[in-house]
Amino acid sequence: MESDVRPEARRARLPGRTLEALLHLGAGVGLTLSSTFVGQRSAYARYPDIMGCEEGCTVAATGWPLVFVRDYLGMSVINSADILEVWFAADRFDRGPFVLNAAVWTMVSWAASSVLLRAARGVRRRGDR
Repeated sequence: MESDVRPEARRARLPGRTLEALLHLGAGVGLTLSSTFVGQRSAYARYPDIMGCEEGCTVAATGWPLVFVRDYLGMSVINSADILEVWFAADRFDRGPFVLNAAVWTMVSWAASSVLLRAARGVRRRGDR
């Protein structure tokens, strides 16, 4: 028996697990980027091209739980660090801590989703009694 769905449309569908993983990954990246707006901390940075910071200095930094955006003293607004200034090359972006933060937030998203779905199933089962 022939299906009414064209072969191209069948190939374009993502399996449920893949779509779920992509959604959680997107949530993880979104939460990681939003963590730069929560609060600022300080970090130790070394900028050889900035006078007074060749050996290292304390700068404003942000990102949670790990700092991944650092203030760049030469171009950015002093004592501020956020992801928007990274786009204009005014602040510095650290890729390693960003990836770790995204992994943490992705796992948090996945765990929260699992707990909420499990709780919803339990409520539904109690309502069927």
